[in-house]
Amino acid sequence: MTSTKATPLDRRQPTSDAAELSDTCVKSHWKHGLTLSVLALCVLTIQSASAMHPAFQNAGRTPGLEIWRIENFSAVAYPRQDFGKFYTGDSYIVLFTKQQGRGSQLSWDIHFWLGNQTSQDEAGAAAMLSVDLDDSLGGAPVQYREVQDHESNLFLSHFPSGVRYLPGGVASGFRHVDPDAVEKRLFQVKGKRNIRVRQVALDVSSMNKGDCFILDAGREVFVYSGQNSKRTERLKAIAAANQIRDQDHAGRARVLIIDEHASEVERNRFFTELGSGSPSAIAPESEGGDDLEFERQTDNNVTLYKISDASGSMVVQKVAEKPLHQNMLLTAADNEQDCFILDTITSGLYVWIGRGSTKNEKLEAMRKAEQFLANNNYPQWTRIQRVVQDGETSYFKQYFSGWREAGDTMGMGRLGIAASVPDRTASPTRSPSRGKRMVKSGGCAMGFMPDDGQSGDVEIWMVKNFELEPVPENAKGFFFGGDCYVIKYKYEKEGRRGYVIYFWLGNESTNDERAAAAIHTVRLDNELSGKAVQVRVPQGNEPRHFLRIFKGKMIILTGGHASGFRNINDHDSYDVDGTRLFRVRGTCPDDTRAEQVPEVAASLNSDDAYVLETPTNTYIWQGQGCSDEEREMAVNASALVSPGRDPIVVPEGEEPEEFWEALGGQGEYSKEFSGKDTPQLEPRLFHCQIDTRGRTSIEEIGHFKQEDLYEDDVMLLDVGDEIYVWIGDKSSPEEKDGAVKLAEDYLKRDPTSRSPSTTLIISLKQGEESENFISFFPSWDPTFWESHPSYDDVKRLLEEMNASLED
Repeated sequence: MTSTKATPLDRRQPTSDAAELSDTCVKSHWKHGLTLSVLALCVLTIQSASAMHPAFQNAGRTPGLEIWRIENFSAVAYPRQDFGKFYTGDSYIVLFTKQQGRGSQLSWDIHFWLGNQTSQDEAGAAAMLSVDLDDSLGGAPVQYREVQDHESNLFLSHFPSGVRYLPGGVASGFRHVDPDAVEKRLFQVKGKRNIRVRQVALDVSSMNKGDCFILDAGREVFVYSGQNSKRTERLKAIAAANQIRDQDHAGRARVLIIDEHASEVERNRFFTELGSGSPSAIAPESEGGDDLEFERQTDNNVTLYKISDASGSMVVQKVAEKPLHQNMLLTAADNEQDCFILDTITSGLYVWIGRGSTKNEKLEAMRKAEQFLANNNYPQWTRIQRVVQDGETSYFKQYFSGWREAGDTMGMGRLGIAASVPDRTASPTRSPSRGKRMVKSGGCAMGFMPDDGQSGDVEIWMVKNFELEPVPENAKGFFFGGDCYVIKYKYEKEGRRGYVIYFWLGNESTNDERAAAAIHTVRLDNELSGKAVQVRVPQGNEPRHFLRIFKGKMIILTGGHASGFRNINDHDSYDVDGTRLFRVRGTCPDDTRAEQVPEVAASLNSDDAYVLETPTNTYIWQGQGCSDEEREMAVNASALVSPGRDPIVVPEGEEPEEFWEALGGQGEYSKEFSGKDTPQLEPRLFHCQIDTRGRTSIEEIGHFKQEDLYEDDVMLLDVGDEIYVWIGDKSSPEEKDGAVKLAEDYLKRDPTSRSPSTTLIISLKQGEESENFISFFPSWDPTFWESHPSYDDVKRLLEEMNASLED
C-alpha cells in the first residue's frame, strides 16, 4: 500500500537543519545500521546543506523502479540491468513510483535495503539519504527499512524474477563478473511468489527434494527441480536462472532443466558439474529450512508509544494498548509536532510522523525505533515502516478502531462503496438517506450480486441431527439463531447457468452443526461438479444477494428449530410472557428483514425501527433517526412477525407506559448511528499453503494481478467486508479441503476487529470467478489459463534458445 499526498516535488528543508542534524547525530549512539563515523557524518552534513542530493534531482517523476547504491556515503544510480541483484556488503535505496488511477497523481514507496555484511556507516547513510529523498518528494512517501533475508512482501513484489544475494560489495572492491569466467556457484531458490535466490555451499549437502536449485557453471546454467517442488516454483526458478544468464553471462549461457523427465545422462552431468552427490544423496524436503519467519508471541498486545522531548531529552513513553483509537495520536495541543511508535507484535514497527516534524525529529524517530528493537530483544531484521500524518496506509489504519478521514462523519465503513453500488430496483428518485441506509442495512458483500437474487430457483435445508432436512415452502425465510441452514440458489445469466450455495450459521448453533453445514455444502458442490460458489454466512452478516432471495420476508428468531412450522408463534423460542422485540432493517421492500432481539430498552437504537409484540398489542417504534422508507418497512415486517393485528405506531419520545412496561421499564439505549464499523481496507491478496507437516503459511502478494493466481495454489483476497478464497484447479487435496480453515487462520492473525466467527467467507474456484471478485484486479482475461505458457512450453522455449546459442 502506498500513500498519496498532493504536495510539490520541489519542497526543500532549510539549510540550517544541517547544523542541527550534525549536532544531534554526533551525540547519538546509533544501533545496527545507524551508527555513523565522524567522517561519514561530515560527508552527509555537507550533502544535507545542499538541500538535496544531486542523484535525486529527477527521482520519482515517472512511474517505475529506481535504485541507488551507497558508495562512499553517497547515493549512486544502480544500473537497470542489475536490478534484483544485491551484494551482501552493500546498502541500497529503492524507490517505487506508482500512478494513482487514471490521473497524473503519483505515490511513492521508499525502501532502504541493508545487506547482512554492510558496514554501519553505509547503513546509516542509506537511512539518512532516504529521508533526503523523502523530502524531495514532499514528505509523502512511506519508508520501509529492509534487511537481507527478511524483506517485506511489498519490496519483493518489485522484482518479479526474485532478488538474488551475492557476496562482496563496493567496500570490498568487488568487480563485475566476467561473462567468460567460470566460477561455479550453487543457488537455492526459496518461495514461489516472493523469490529469494541465495548462494549456498557448492555441495550436494546444500540441496533438498522440496526446493529448486540453480547451478551456475559458466557457459551452462542448470535448474535442478526437487521432486517435491511444485510447477509454479519450477517456473520461478527458471525465471531466476534466465536472470543469472542475462545479468552475469550477457545472455550467452545455456539454461538446462533437470527434472523427473531428464535423462540419466543429463542428471549425471549435473552432479559431475556440482562435484559431488547423486539423486539418492539429496536430503528430504524437511531439511530445506523453514520458510516461516520469526513470529513473536501473539498473546502480547499491540501497543502505541509516544516519542517526546518534553522532559528535556528524547524519550519513548507508552500511551496505550489495543484497542487503540485514532485520537490517541492527536492528544497534545501541538500534536502536529509529535511522533509515535506503533508496535504491532507480529508485523514490525510503524513510526508515525506528525505533519510539522523537522528533519531532525524524523531521523530521531527512526533512531528510537532502532533502539526499541534492541531494548525489547527483537531481531534486528524486524521491519520498520515510516508513515506521515494524513498519508497513513490502510495497513497502519487497521490497528485503530473507528478511523475517520477528513470530512468523514461516519468513520471507516462502506459508505463510499454503498453509494457506488447500482440498485436496479430502486426508484429513479432516490432518498438522500439511501447511502446511509445502504451502509447500515444493505447487507455485506454489496458488490457480490451474481444476479438480481429474485429470478433463480431456491432450495433450503436445515441441519437437523447433522443431516439436511428440507424446509417446507411456508417456512422459507424463517431462521432460528440456534440452527444452521444450507441454501442452494440456481440462476441463469447471459445464457450461462450458475450456482451459489450459502451455509447460514446461527449465533447460538453448535460447532458440530456448523461443521455439518460446511460438509453438506461441499457435498452439494461436488454434485454440481464444483461449479458452485460457496458462501459461509454468519448470522447478522448476510450478503445483499442472500437477503434479496427472500423478497423482504426474512425473519430471524432466537432459539432452535420448531416442530412443524405451522405458524409464526409455533416455535421453540416462543416467550412464555408473549412479548417479543424485533429490529427491522432494509434498504427496499426486497431486502427487508426482522431480527429478534432481547425485549429490553437497551436493545433500542434511535437510528432504527422496531416491532414490539405483547400479548395484547403490537407496536411499531420509530427512532428519530430512521427514514420514511424504514418506517414503511417496519409496517410490512409487523404483518409477518405479528400477523392479524393492527399495529400501533409509536414515535420515539411518545411511548405509552404500556410500551415501557413490556420492555421491563424505561432505560438507556443508543442514540448513535447503528451501522457496522467495517474496516476500510485496500484489497490485499495472499498466497496460502499447507506444507507436508500440516502447517499453514500465508504470504502477501504486493501489487497483485491475475497472473498471481496460480493453478496449484489457494489464494485469499481480503476486501475488508468479506474474504474471498480462490481455489486453483491443481491445488492439493489438503489445500482444497482446508481452504475455509486457511481463511479462518488468517482472520485469527488479523489486527482489525473482525473475527472468524463473524466474517463473511466466499469460496470460488478457478474459472468460476464472480464479477465482484474480478473487479478487484487491474485487468482480467477469462482465457488466461488456457493461453498462458505451461511448464512444458517454457522448457521447449529454452531448448530453442539453447539451440540458437550453439549455431
